Amino acid sequence: MPKTSKTFLVDTKPSKEVVVDSLTRDISVEACLFDLIDNSIDAARDTIFASSEEKCAEELPGSYASFKIALTFSSDGCLIDDNCGGITVERLRTMVLRFGYRSSHPMGIGIFGLGLNRALFKLGRVSHLKTDTGSQRAELILRAEEYLKSEDWNLPAEEFQSTGKVGTSIEVRQLYEDIACSFADNDWVKNYRDNVGRRYGRFIQKGLIIEINEIPAPNGEIRIRKDSPFPEEYKSYKTEGVTVHIRFGQHSEHRFSAEPDYDKSRNAQLTDQFGWTVLCNDRAIVVSDKSMKTGWDTKFHTEFYGFVGIVTFDADDPAKLPWDTTKFDVDMNNRAYLTALVDMRRFAEKWRSYAHRAKDAQRKGEKLLPLPTSVSTEKELEASSVAPKKPIAAVGSKSSNGSVNTAKVKPPTFKQDHNQFGSILPDDVDELKCFDKHLALVHEAKELDLNAMTYSGMALIRCLFEATVVTYLERHGKLAELKQYAIDERTKAGAKIKNEKDVVPDTDEMIAFMVNHPDIWGAVKQNHLRHSLTRMAAHKKILNSAVHNPWQPISRSEAFAIRDEVLPILRHLIET
Repeated sequence: MPKTSKTFLVDTKPSKEVVVDSLTRDISVEACLFDLIDNSIDAARDTIFASSEEKCAEELPGSYASFKIALTFSSDGCLIDDNCGGITVERLRTMVLRFGYRSSHPMGIGIFGLGLNRALFKLGRVSHLKTDTGSQRAELILRAEEYLKSEDWNLPAEEFQSTGKVGTSIEVRQLYEDIACSFADNDWVKNYRDNVGRRYGRFIQKGLIIEINEIPAPNGEIRIRKDSPFPEEYKSYKTEGVTVHIRFGQHSEHRFSAEPDYDKSRNAQLTDQFGWTVLCNDRAIVVSDKSMKTGWDTKFHTEFYGFVGIVTFDADDPAKLPWDTTKFDVDMNNRAYLTALVDMRRFAEKWRSYAHRAKDAQRKGEKLLPLPTSVSTEKELEASSVAPKKPIAAVGSKSSNGSVNTAKVKPPTFKQDHNQFGSILPDDVDELKCFDKHLALVHEAKELDLNAMTYSGMALIRCLFEATVVTYLERHGKLAELKQYAIDERTKAGAKIKNEKDVVPDTDEMIAFMVNHPDIWGAVKQNHLRHSLTRMAAHKKILNSAVHNPWQPISRSEAFAIRDEVLPILRHLIET
């Protein structure tokens, strides 16, 4: 007789105890509390974006003024209270407490759908959540032990009429014993407040108030010195859907031994502040790191003392950012992070050369003096490691009932056309493929005011073009062909070349070589770039006259026309 079969279902749903234990076992109390702060900040950012006519992609808010997050700790419990926008009934019903439901906040820092659950189960036995959006109000109570024993994964919540006071409060009672002891310890509270200042310094600098037991957390960002003997350096670009900004320089309080105000004891107090700090959407992930994960392939030692590096990763989709689920470490498999790591290593090595020069000065009895500084421009302030970006929306003051008033402001346009900037290169030129001298020239071209320094600008265009052609061809394995082309052309003209290794192609040879090899641009852009390159050739004489002809005048309108015509070829060679 044939065998008969019977289909049955195999239960694969997880047990609550296993899920909760896996979430809370290896997470610290501090990290859980940071998750709660992250949620509040995400609500504030959503409120800011909602107040704008449109959200600016990949641009973080420049101001969190009027937003406040207050944490209160005691042996009896903890309370986090904010005025950051509240949670809608629909989000509370379907998303907020779903295990592993990924957040969808644009430019968010709460992403993995674990933070709130993890915090509530980690901290205590009873949690009371109250939230009000100004139009909807709801509450729920989580009794952890009862919930874990129940087969039901749902929690009862209640909806009420709004009070008009916008915000969310989460109170956790019946703390676990070790956590209650920490919360009652003044030293623990102070250390946590300082840690908040380090992790959220960028938000605090932008106006967010984070109070710990009624005392505001200070801005703990480590600052780069503006009057250092060695220049602060930076680089910015986009890769893998992530905007990357990298800066490094000397710690604001550090002094080399050859500096007149050197103080060994002061330097000794700064040691734990040296290294790389990594931020994702303004949230510090690692602070003052000196390990291999931030590019220190050799042990961090005294010649690196004074080094401060800050690298920020910004993305509209936070899943693209290089952080782990605890947001206490970087994801070493993230492609955007691996790209940045190349520059981080280069910048650290450049600091080594600074340290050697400082040591040589001390050995020779010379004094290192600060570089002269100019009056800060808006662009320099925006580029500062601690300065805010242009705000997306202006956020007003709190109203009498505690809600947040927001004014709708049209966000700025970030894609610049030729009428919107006075420099040689617009700020949006990507610097990913720029290094060393070429990177410095690109920065100068973004900063030089062609209105005020017309002749210097013309000279810089020529210098930038030549450096850009060389770096582009080297990047694409064509530099040797350019050099051979120059040798062949000079030989045809009857020139005698003593040493071919010393041949440096000039501007005419570069332009002629590129005109004769349009394949290196790609077929799509050949015509567009050929026109720009042809205009560069036509303007070469006047560009040369800016340096060599003391009688040749160049008007501002003429300078801007030249810039506009050569910009397409410059941008392509720099970015591609």
